[in-house]
This record gives sequence, C-alpha cells and structure tokens, in this order.
Amino acid sequence: MKLFRFTAVLAAFAMIFACNPEEQPGGGGKDNGKTGSHERTLLAIEFEGQIGEATITPVDAETGTVEFQLSTAIVADFSQVEITTLTVSYGATCSVSKGDKIDLTAAAPTITVTAEAGDTRVYTLNMTTFTESFEGCYAITGSSILGGLGDATSADVWGWGVLLLASPEEKSWCWTKWTALGYGPAANYDNYLEVKCTKVNDDGTTEGTCINYGGVDGKHWNCLLDGAQNKEKEGQDLDLHGFYRVIPIGESTWKKDYAAGTITFKAADGTEHVCAIFDSNIEICMTFSDPAKNKQVVVENQCLAFVVNGDTTWNEENKAYLEPMLYTDYLKFVIAPRFFFLQIKKVDEIPAESKVIGDEGDVTIVEIPDDPGPGPGPGPDPGEGLAAFAGDYKVKSLNLYGGLYANGFVDIKSKPWDWTDYNSTNGTSNANKEYDNTLAITINGTTGTLNYGPGADGAYWDYTYKDNNNNYGGHVVDLSYNYGILPHGESTFSLNTETMVITITQNATTVYGMVFGPGAQSVENHDTAGKYESLTIPNGCIAIAFQMTPFTGSTPVYTDAMQYKDIDRFLFHPYYYAMVFEKQ
Repeated sequence: MKLFRFTAVLAAFAMIFACNPEEQPGGGGKDNGKTGSHERTLLAIEFEGQIGEATITPVDAETGTVEFQLSTAIVADFSQVEITTLTVSYGATCSVSKGDKIDLTAAAPTITVTAEAGDTRVYTLNMTTFTESFEGCYAITGSSILGGLGDATSADVWGWGVLLLASPEEKSWCWTKWTALGYGPAANYDNYLEVKCTKVNDDGTTEGTCINYGGVDGKHWNCLLDGAQNKEKEGQDLDLHGFYRVIPIGESTWKKDYAAGTITFKAADGTEHVCAIFDSNIEICMTFSDPAKNKQVVVENQCLAFVVNGDTTWNEENKAYLEPMLYTDYLKFVIAPRFFFLQIKKVDEIPAESKVIGDEGDVTIVEIPDDPGPGPGPGPDPGEGLAAFAGDYKVKSLNLYGGLYANGFVDIKSKPWDWTDYNSTNGTSNANKEYDNTLAITINGTTGTLNYGPGADGAYWDYTYKDNNNNYGGHVVDLSYNYGILPHGESTFSLNTETMVITITQNATTVYGMVFGPGAQSVENHDTAGKYESLTIPNGCIAIAFQMTPFTGSTPVYTDAMQYKDIDRFLFHPYYYAMVFEKQ
C-alpha cells in the first residue's frame, strides 16, 4: 500500500509541472468537460482466503490488472468471494465495495475505478489458487525409532549394538503388559488423522487442525515402558510421552513452515513436536567417515520424521552411568532416542467406524519406593576374581553368527573359499593367519591392557572377503571394519562387571564388546526379535564378542538369491563375531 500511495504523491507533483494531462502516470485523461481529479487508481484490494498481497498494475490510462492467490482450503465458493479490503484514489469510486462478494468463476472478472472527473480504468482480476498439500485424511501404518549413542560427525558410531533403528513393537518385551491390554505400539496402526487447513499467513506459512482418531478399537499407544525393562529401577514403569506422543489424541493444531520444511503439531497444553514430511526413503547419515553405519528408513507412502531430544552425550562424566546399558533397548528407547518416524498413507476418506477419538487407557504410574539397601559399610571389590583372567592367550577359534535364515555360529576358517589366498589343496586361506595370534591381558581391578599380537607368522588376517564360493561377480570387499575390530598391538580396557561390556580404547578409537567366560553363551538375532543362538566357550578359554555392522556399499547388491549363502552370512547380515582365546 505504501508503494501505491507514494506513486500517487509523485503523480500529483507531476500534474503541477506537466503540460499535457494525457501523459500523467496516475490517471490524467482527456478533458471530458467535467471538473475534478482524473485520478482512478486501485491502491489496495484483498479477498477472503488471500495469500500475501495482491499485485496491482495500471497497464495504461484505461486498463489495469490485479494478480492474487487464494487458498482453496479457506474459500468455499469461488463464485461468492468476499472483498475484505478496498482502497482507491482520493475522490474516485469503485464498481464494488468492501464486504461485497464477487464471482471469480466468470471468464474475465473485472472491477472499474471511476475518477472524480468521470474517467474510468477497468482492472481485470487474475486469480490463481493455492492448495495445501498436507490437508487430507491419513491412515497410520507403522512407526520406527532410531536411538543410541555415537558421534554423528566422526567414526565413533558403534554399530547395531549401540545404535538401533527398529519398530518399537519388534522389541515386544519393552511393552509386554501394555500390549496385553491393547495399548502397545501397534495400537496406533489402525488410527487415522484428519488434517484441515484453516489459515494462510502473510509469511506463507499455513495453519490448521488435526484430529487423531483411535480407529475401530478406539485405542492409542500409551507410550509407557514396561518396568521389567527399566535398567535403573527394576519394576518401575516409565512414561515416555515426551518422546513418542508426537501427535495429540483428538484435536490439535498444526503449522507448516515452507521455508524451514517443517510441520509443528501443538497440543492444547502448548506442547509442541516438530517434524518433516518425506515421500521417499530417508537416509540417516550418522557418520561421514563410515557410510556403512548409516541407517535408512524405508518409506512406502509418506513418513513424518520427528526429532526427539534424547540425551546422546558420551563423555567421561557419564561414561560410568551409561556403560552398563550400552547394548540395551533401555538405552535406545529411554535414554538416547534420536528420531521417531510415523508412517502414514493418504486415503480418500476415513471409515465412519474408525472415527473414534478413543484413549490410551489408564496411564497412571505407580511409584516404587527406593530400596534403602543394607545400610552403610564397604561393598565388595568390583574387580574381585578378575585377576585370574590375566595372562597370555592364543586364538582358538573365530566364530561368526550371521545370515537372515542361517542358524548357529560358524568358524571363519571352515569357509576358506570366501577369503583371499584360498588354497583348495590344503583348505586354507588368508584368514588362517589370524589363528596363531596372541593376546596378553593385564588387569588392575576392572581396568587393564590388551596386547593383540600377530603370532609366529608375524602377520594378521587381511580381513578381505573374496566371492569365490557363490560366484556373484568375484567381488573383493574389505571387511576390516567388522572382523578387524579388535585393535592390533596394545590397547587399554575397562570392564563393567555387571553386564560384562568391555570398552577398548587405542589412541582416539574406542570399540565395545562383551566378554564371555566358559559355558554356553547366547546372543540375539537382530533381524528376528526373540531369536537367539548360543556358542559354547571351552574351559580354560574366554571370548570377546563384537556386534557387527551390515555391508551398505554400492557393490555387490543384495538379492534374494543370496539367501542361505555365505555372502549373506559374512557380508550383508552378520550379527556377532566371537573371538575365542585359550589361556597358555
């Protein structure tokens, strides 16, 4: 408006000095015998549902154009659009007034501004429409959580054991008693969202309402952790609404910021959760130095990706607190969740029987009193008994548990054709170089040193996979990030005696494993919840087991034909690598 007022002032000054009134930019016109101003400019106009300001252009003395955009979410009938603002030149009149309704469905709708002197200018109205793509009905079809520790800007992201991407219902034991009542994570998967746009702001952001229906059963996930999985206070249920109740039950409001690429949901109490919407797979780049540790969310239709503010800090101050929980679901879902992904699918309409607001049941948390303990007095030495493990060891076996459909551990050297330097005559490969390696352990309490040496041949395995067995193109792949994870030479370690998680550090690199003593030891399949395999550690031996990272390079590419094959076991779906050492 300021622009057109300023133009009008300039026009007035020009009229004082001009000789020919027909040349005046603001109006002018031929002398028609009438007295008064020839000014006939449309200075401002606004319609209901208009986005931003209209662009008003006086083309010549008799014609002009008005270009503007209206929201289809706000304007119900384009044949009756209300004029909410109208300003014309001083002394001029207009063919319409503020509050009038105009038919914008006509072939070429116009309005006419008439000067005090009787001259006219006809403005053609050029409308375009804006439709908010987020508006509509959605079915909720699934969800997943990315949680765990690791520095996203370095190589210090530790693999599947510490960083997990999974659907919460896959870890059913975390929500056992709530699932039995129908309020586990899967309760969301018959729910619907009804999204309406009610406002378009001058800055281009849009606003509206969202109704989160509970589906036919009227149930929502209650976002409670079963106390049996509480690693800090056993038996105490935990409320995780702050992380996972990202869209309020029933009605809430939302605001979409096109510049930032975000949608913010706001509950009645003011709580906000911010997300981005994706139409294709989401690649989560956790580290620039090791793309194999990136995670990918498969998006079948659309996905709302929420950032949840778990504590992913890892430093000397909280190290002792976090180490016992490194490989637990508690760490990933309760302490350090990073992202919550809600899978949605746009539908034409919501079934009438599913339009039930519903609830999440009784979410009252009963506080369990703290255990006062046995009273003051010295506790046991946490390092008691560990000193017996100090000494010199030699590799006895190198065992891998992996493969989507495989069972049990296999010894690396039992598959010589999968490794470089395969000798079909004596059944050896480059991997055999690892089997005379030595490990010297010193222990002081719960800390100490490891010295992993190359043995009599003076060499380590090259950790290189060569596709001789399955003939998928003869690919050669460096797998040292998995099978060479135990540092060569001297390193330091600390051991948590409750979980037997070992933290191994060499220079700036830190890796994590689990220490097993003699007897049968079980590990979990990370692709099939509840599936375990065991490895028996012989008497006189110890094992250090590391969780593996799947191959995500560009070649070779995984196909269904690789199922049940060594390439699937060693390359694409490795789970645990257990290095067994025999005391000398």
